[in-house]
Parts: sequence; structure tokens; C-alpha cells
Amino acid sequence: MKKLLLFLSICLVTVSFNCCSSDDDDNPDAIIGKWRVSQLLIKVDDQYEDDLLTECDKKSTIEFFENGTYQLKVFEFNDDESICVAQEIVNGTWENSDNNLYSISDFEIPGMTLSLEVKVTFASNEMILELSGTINIEDEEIDIWLKMIFIDNNDYVPDKIIGKWQLDQEFEDSIEVELTECEKTMTLELFEDGIYEEKDFYDEGLECIALEVKKGTWKNLGNDMYEITGIDIPEVKVTFNNNKMTVEFSETVDEITHTGKLIFLKISS
Repeated sequence: MKKLLLFLSICLVTVSFNCCSSDDDDNPDAIIGKWRVSQLLIKVDDQYEDDLLTECDKKSTIEFFENGTYQLKVFEFNDDESICVAQEIVNGTWENSDNNLYSISDFEIPGMTLSLEVKVTFASNEMILELSGTINIEDEEIDIWLKMIFIDNNDYVPDKIIGKWQLDQEFEDSIEVELTECEKTMTLELFEDGIYEEKDFYDEGLECIALEVKKGTWKNLGNDMYEITGIDIPEVKVTFNNNKMTVEFSETVDEITHTGKLIFLKISS
């Protein structure tokens, strides 16, 4: 359902919708430009779900051109292969009709009946799409309320966590752990599409042995909190200071809470 709603929310920009726009013909239409998916709020059958987007989802964009054409690019995470995949590009035309109604071509959802009220507004560098009504899928009618927030692609700032980081210090319950030079060659690389690679090393006599590379996904949850798969801790706090990244977490074992802190140095963007 999540993937369906994400696809629906992005692509419903390419259906007719009401929108507040300028009546001044000398000003460019507010919709012109490239918009990047930022946030998704959903209510389905009285159940709210907030911020469902993965970092891969957030690569999706829709671009409206002055010549009356648009281009939609949707990205979707492939769980089986653990990769972020670009879907087939959708191209079409758009027109600002009377009464602030936009008509946009070349879009349909097979097997789905839509009965929705759609409102689009612009605020600062954002385009806000709100939908409410019902969708019918295989004779099942679902009430839906959805808000999709897009940001101007020119104002997109990559997440600070993106890049390659090397371990510098480690603390357990505020006590620094003495790391060997071999252990300090551990690196963590995080990519824009929400995927990461971790390379660990350990001392074996006089040799520094590389362990099998760990791979997983990451997601910015807001308020300095991140979700990283492949570890036992569901959420970690991540802060940045110049080229340093500090990762803090806690876990409870036998009713005793332990804290940990890892400090990384950025070695490449």
C-alpha cells in the first residue's frame, strides 16, 4: 500500500487539480520548475501515517517547463536487490486553464477508480499537494487523505550524513575504548539513495583482516535521529561538527541501559 500511495501522490500532480496561482500574466506560472519530493502525510481509513518516504523515494522529481511540457521521474527501492531503481520516465503536457485549473495529460492508473478533491498551493520554496476522497482498487473502496510536500529542487541540500566516514574514537558508557590502528581503518559510506556500506577490520597477529562488507539502508527521521538497518539499535542520534560525525545510541541489557558513542572523520563527499 505504501508504494501505491507514494506513486499515487506523486503522479496525481499529473491529473487535473485546482491551484492558487498568480493572475498576473507577466509573472511566470508558479508551477514552472523542478520539484523534489520532501514529505508525505497519509490518512487511510482513519489511520494516520507520517513521513513514510525513504531516502530513495525522496529522489523522485517532477519538472514543469515553460513550453507546456512536464517530466516525471519516480525512484523506488527494490527490497530484493537492495538498490534504488529509477522507474520509467513519464512525459506529457500541462496547461493552466481558466479558474486556476491545471490540465495535465498522459497519465492513468490501470485498475483504479479515483474520486478525489485535489488542492495545490505554493508557499515559499514549496509546492503542497492535498488530496481527499476515495480510491477503488479491485472493488475495495478506501477513504484517503494525503498531503505531499515538494521543495524547489534548486533549494535541495544533501543530507550531511552523505559521504565516506572513517572511525576515529569509540566510547562505552562515557569511557573511551582504546582502538588499534587496524580498527580505526573502519569506514562507513552513506549514499544519497539511502544505502550504506560498512567496512570493518580486526587485528589477527601482525595482520589487519578485513571483514565481510555490511550493507543496509539509512533514513533521516528528523531531530538528529536516524534509522539504520542491519544493526540491533533501531534509532541513533547523529550530529555533525565540521568534518566530524558523532553517532550516539543506547541499549538495555538485563534491565541495565548502556550508552555508546562513535566519532567519525569525513574522508570524502
